[in-house]
This record gives sequence, C-alpha cells and structure tokens, in this order.
Amino acid sequence: MSKKKKSNLSDEHNPFKARTLSSLLIKFSAPAVAGMFVSALFNIISRVYIGNEFGAPGIASLTLLFPMGFFFMAFCILIGVGANALFSIRLGEKKEDEARQIIGNALVMLTIISLTIMILMYIFRVPMLHFLGADEITMPYVLPYLIVVLPGYALFNIGAGMNNFIRSAGHPKTAMATQFIGAFLNLTIAPITIFVLHWGMPGAGIATVVGQTVSFAWVMLFFFSPKNKFHLHWRFMKLRADIIFDSMKIGVSQAIFQLASSAMNYLLNHALLRYGGNLAVSAMGIAISANMIFIMPLLGLSQGAQPLIGYNYGARKYAAAFHTLRMALRWGFMFGLGGMIVTLGFAPQIAKIFNSNDPQLISTAAYAMRIMNILMAFDALQILGTSFFQAINKPVRAAVLSLSRQILFLIPAVLILPQFFELNGVFFAPPVADLLSCLLTYFMLRGYFAKYKQNFFLGKKFN
Repeated sequence: MSKKKKSNLSDEHNPFKARTLSSLLIKFSAPAVAGMFVSALFNIISRVYIGNEFGAPGIASLTLLFPMGFFFMAFCILIGVGANALFSIRLGEKKEDEARQIIGNALVMLTIISLTIMILMYIFRVPMLHFLGADEITMPYVLPYLIVVLPGYALFNIGAGMNNFIRSAGHPKTAMATQFIGAFLNLTIAPITIFVLHWGMPGAGIATVVGQTVSFAWVMLFFFSPKNKFHLHWRFMKLRADIIFDSMKIGVSQAIFQLASSAMNYLLNHALLRYGGNLAVSAMGIAISANMIFIMPLLGLSQGAQPLIGYNYGARKYAAAFHTLRMALRWGFMFGLGGMIVTLGFAPQIAKIFNSNDPQLISTAAYAMRIMNILMAFDALQILGTSFFQAINKPVRAAVLSLSRQILFLIPAVLILPQFFELNGVFFAPPVADLLSCLLTYFMLRGYFAKYKQNFFLGKKFN
C-alpha cells in the first residue's frame, strides 16, 4: 500500500513566511487588535446609548447579563479557539487536509452547541434572570432585551469561533472586517431604534442582532467560497472524535476561564447588589466597559500571536515561538500602560459619557474605574501567558493560568474582602487578583523557558 501523500503549503501561499517575526506579528496582530478594539467600542457605545436613554437601570440590566454572555462564550472558545490552535499546529506540520477537517468539525460543533444553549436560555429565561439578580426595577428592561438578543448570541458565537480560522489561514484583514461590519451596523441602527423609533430596550437588541447576523453571514460566505484556499466541503464536516477531543483538550483552559468569568461576574454582581444596590452594579458596568476598550485589544494581540507561536512550535522552531511571545509581551505592556494612564487620569470624564445627568453614578463609576484599572499595565502577562501555553498544546499549564485569576484568586477575593471593607472590598477584588495571577504567570513562563535554555526576558538570537 502506498502511503498517503501529505499536502504541502508552498512558500508562495504560506501565510507564515516573512522576513522577520516582528513583521509577521504585526501582520497577524494589527487586524485582530483593531477588530477587538472596534468590538469593544461597539459594546461601549451601545451602553452609552442605553445609559443616556434609560439611565442607571438600563446599564445595570446589561451588567446583569455579563455572566450569561461569558457562559455562552465559553463554549464558543472551547471549540473555536481550541480547534484554531490545533489548525495552526497542523499547518506547521504541513498536514493541510487535516487542517480542513478541523475547520469543518469546528463549524458543526459550534452550531450544535450554540443553538442548544440558546433554546435552553429562552425556555428558562425568567428564572435565569432572577438568578442573575434582576429585580422589580431591572426586570422590565432586561427581559425584553434578552428575548430579542438571544438568537444574535447564537449567531455571534458561531461566527466568532469560525473567525479565528480566517485569521490563522492568512487573512487577518478579512477577520478584522467581520468585527467592523457588525459593529458599524449596530452603531448606526441603534440610535434609530432607540432615539427615533423609541422601541426601548428591544430596539437596542434589534440593532445588536442585525450586526451579529450580518457578521455571521460574512464569515460563512468566506468559508463556502471556492476562492478561499480552505473553503469548506461537506466531506470535511463529518465529525471525528479525535479532532473534537483534541480541540476541546486545547480549548478547555480558555473555556474554563470564561466559565470562571461567568461565575465571578455572578458573584460580583450579587456582592454589588448587597453592598451598593443597582447603582453599584451600574457603576461597575461603566468601569468594566472602560476597561474593555483596552483589554479587548490585548486579547486581539494574543489572538494574532497564537497562530504564529503554534506554527513555529509545530515546525520545531522553538526560539521563534518564544521570541514571538516576548515581543507580544513588550507591546502589550506599553498598550496596557497607556490604558492605565488614561483611565486613572480621566475617569470622571469617561463616566459622564455614559450618563451626564446622575452625579452619584458618575462619582461612583469613576471611583470604581480607577481602582479596577490600577494594574492594567500588567494584564498582558496573564493574557499572553495563557495564550502561549494554549498555542503550544500545553493545556494543563494553560488551564492553571486561566483558573488562577478567576477561581484561585478573584472569586475568593470577592467573597472575602467585602466582609471587611464592604463595597470597597468588591471594587478592590479585581486588582488584587490581577497582581497574584501575574506573579504566577511570570514564574510559570520563566520555568518553562529555562527548560529550553531561554532567558524569559532576553532569550537567544536565532535565524
């Protein structure tokens, strides 16, 4: 029997070929950073619209849905990000046909999981909202909004999961366009549905769903177009247990991180409700929104670095993989430092963007914002460290780092600190967890680099 010939990527079509690693990192990361920035901006402006039209109850309603959003996203990441890391490794190993099968399996699994979660959430929507903390003040806002946006959540998770493959296949600008399209439509339709047509919270939801639907359609058109080198055929969508298992094994760390984020936001919201009521929930919602404008681009940087790290690791170019991480960390630190300076220096002005008519909300939000972002410069270490171990198929290490902030440090901080400092304890819990998780990430990365005789900060030169 003749051995099956592996399909090779020629240098001409290989997206990972370039003269320098820095140019490759820019190529993959710049569109991802821009896309995540736009995604964060889209979320912020949506809350600005809702905050100025419905005030603190509207912002509190969106904040109460954070745990649900993280829960939904966890399963998107379990398949989408995990399969994407596996896809990059297979490209590095020159196994092109298997890379196509990974894409097809990811699409089928993302669709099954997203639709199942959407249906269950719709059936149990009222008890779920009570569980999340909705009361007689926020329920009239959050329930009609949720009914409208649930289909959009499902489409968003499928599209976002598949969008990772567009970037890793060598089309980062197309991946960025996916996020731009959805954000642009949401931002242009929302003012019409909210301020002109006066459709209330459902109007805000309609604008969101339109943007998510068009973004989903854009991604599907890419993968089913014959012009795409990795376009999908039905034969690649036959589920394979080994691909699903390996994808979940890699993605489980980030999925656990999102599930932990869901649990943490649930506990955080209930602590805020206990010690500060809906006003504190609204203030934290504004603080988190401001934080997202800087954290989301850091996630984009990690998304851009991950396929490059995975490819070089799969090709046994270990020094290149390590150097990519070091470059990304330097860039991430500088970006985080800039975000920290902005949020600390202009917190009241930022809070007023969300609602300029409630002085108590503005002062509380500014206070929370300054505390929450005091260590933003170091957030890149934990984000990129987790992404690094995920990219090189070290799921246990990645899982430990994912769990460190949310479960090992943040959840205990949310439960313990308010017992002594009440509302201040709730506000200080995130930076305390950030500090501890960054220290853990540093020691884990330094130890792993030492196995390859690499200095974590300096490294070795390579060709």
